[in-house]
Amino acid sequence: MKVSVYGCELTGLVTAGALAQVGNQVMALPVGFVKVADLEAGVLPREEPGLANLLAQQQLEQRLSFETDWEKGLAHAEVLIIATPSWRMDRAEAIIDLIGKKVRKNLVVVNQSTFPVGTADRFEAKLKLALAERGEIFNVSVVAMPDFLSEGSAIDNFTRPDRIVLGSASESSIRLMRDLLRPFNRVTDQIKVMTTRAAEYTKYAVNALLATRISLVNELANNAEHFNIDFEEVRQGLGADHRIGFNYLYPGCGFGGPSFAADVRSLVGNLQTMGYDADLLKTVLSNNETQKEVLFRKAWRFFDNDLRGIKIGVWGLSFKPNTATVENAPSVKAIEAFCAQGAQVKAYDPKAMHDFSLHWHGAESVELVDNMYDALDGVDALVIMTEWKIFWSPDYARMKQLMRRPIIFDGRNIFDPQTISAQGFRYFGVGRGEEI
Repeated sequence: MKVSVYGCELTGLVTAGALAQVGNQVMALPVGFVKVADLEAGVLPREEPGLANLLAQQQLEQRLSFETDWEKGLAHAEVLIIATPSWRMDRAEAIIDLIGKKVRKNLVVVNQSTFPVGTADRFEAKLKLALAERGEIFNVSVVAMPDFLSEGSAIDNFTRPDRIVLGSASESSIRLMRDLLRPFNRVTDQIKVMTTRAAEYTKYAVNALLATRISLVNELANNAEHFNIDFEEVRQGLGADHRIGFNYLYPGCGFGGPSFAADVRSLVGNLQTMGYDADLLKTVLSNNETQKEVLFRKAWRFFDNDLRGIKIGVWGLSFKPNTATVENAPSVKAIEAFCAQGAQVKAYDPKAMHDFSLHWHGAESVELVDNMYDALDGVDALVIMTEWKIFWSPDYARMKQLMRRPIIFDGRNIFDPQTISAQGFRYFGVGRGEEI
């Protein structure tokens, strides 16, 4: 099948690469600042495991090409996918305008972007009006297909999905999309067909529910410390209940990333513009921002409310493992708080050093170092913000030798309190039983 993907950020590139890999002829077209020359050279806007190799292989096998001319993408497509970031609504509108003016065949337009509920219906109405004004009778429909990709595992999310949500009233469009997505829908039927508005709302609802769950778990863990309870024991009891399960049941220093919280904020904003409130979701977002500073507050109390001259080592800057992104990451807010109180920070992350330096603008109070042990040299405490695998089994003796004081504040609970204490460290996790 001939597919054109408009948008060469993470979602668009994963979609283009995965569809090309199963035999489709795919043309990918940037809609923002990404350049075709960079894409062809393997320079991607986001670092994602396996993505560069996937795209390079599909180009080599001539199933994937990159193009700047939007009209060529329209001429190529049987299915045209809009995969722009949520803040690129203007570009999506321009693509719809182009289709309305230039399309000369039946076409299925797929919206993967997270736009307000009702966008797909509005796009389809706009296209039908444009065709009517031209006196054309082509069948052009818009299908809502929200993406559920997560940075660090985006290729697996697309090729081995938990569900594929399709929103459309057009049976022929759904049949076409079922055929296009058939390679990723083999074990059981993962496709859920619904109205366009329900499909769009599903994406928001999933993120809202997960955000609420994470914030509630964090609150329960924080409160467990007041009772001298290790929340890990409670987590085992909670997860054993089949109604709850273990997914997203780990307490920590808050969630981040470019899309997760932004989608929840967008839903809250959309509801407020319609005259409705979303008190619970607003509280979830507020609590999460507070949770990003949970390790700072622990350190503040431990060091008697005075961090001037205190040196802090930080392990992990990205908002999650296996990604180089620090946008909306808990590390940024925590480090800001430490520096505002006069602390000096040494930080290390396996992939996110460059992205963090762009966000931080080279302030003197933060030193980015070359490896995880350099971040411990002469520090008064270690703060763990991201649960990269290389941090899980460190050389404890080397750590103690390097650190001025053997104190650990663990925002991802990667260590066992008894084991790490037996190594001679003072250890404070999130909800691990010891209150400061």
